[in-house]
Amino acid sequence: MILCPVCKVKSYLIWRERQYRVYRCKNCKVAFLYPLPEDTSFIYNDAYFKNWYIKYHSERKNYIKKLFSIIERDIELKGKLLDVGCGTGILLEVAKEKGCEVYGQDISPFAVTHCRNKGFDVYDKPLPELNLPENSFDIITMFDVIAHFKDPVSYIKTVAKILKQGGYLIIKTPYHSPLLFFLSNILSFTGKSRALLHIPAQIFHFNYQSLNLLLSNNNLKLINSIIIDDFSLLDKPIFLRIISGKSLITMWQKL
Repeated sequence: MILCPVCKVKSYLIWRERQYRVYRCKNCKVAFLYPLPEDTSFIYNDAYFKNWYIKYHSERKNYIKKLFSIIERDIELKGKLLDVGCGTGILLEVAKEKGCEVYGQDISPFAVTHCRNKGFDVYDKPLPELNLPENSFDIITMFDVIAHFKDPVSYIKTVAKILKQGGYLIIKTPYHSPLLFFLSNILSFTGKSRALLHIPAQIFHFNYQSLNLLLSNNNLKLINSIIIDDFSLLDKPIFLRIISGKSLITMWQKL
């Protein structure tokens, strides 16, 4: 029996290819890779950040600015901000320009060094291992990272502790519809359908229901939930190769 890592309910197989399997929880409907990959750090090497972030810095920065303009319809971006999985610090740049006091967290030595060389304060351990003071941050952002954590539950529990009362958590994660899993199953015989699902890099495929269960159990209430078409926010076609087609953005407030 395969149990959901989020809510510990029995899950069922929805996709397979070679040694990879994806299950979906009967309760919260999260889809997840099982067994968990032992190590995915090789995916996020120096070349990854140089080729997909530093090379397209201006395109990504414009993209973040447009995302912020959507988020600011519901949340005022001010105060002390922590970006979890900050990468090369593009979100930190935009948030700082808006007047936020910014901090980053990443486990990639290359990304951490790059951000520190730009003058940012960046933590270099997984968030649950940092032992940060409770009630420390006004805003915590997780853009395209929660799907890659082996234990997203521990990250959300940590966020709930270090976020100030009334503070905000903003999560952005790829939105993969059931239709995409159906198509991937049809193409699994090719041995390449996992690319459609970003496997093995993407471990979890969250939806509104699974995120709501996870976060509401940790004293966080939903402010708004939006599915966006990433392509509509982009200016240059070459950037289409970098990100997935749709994303789910959810905004939460600590009670």
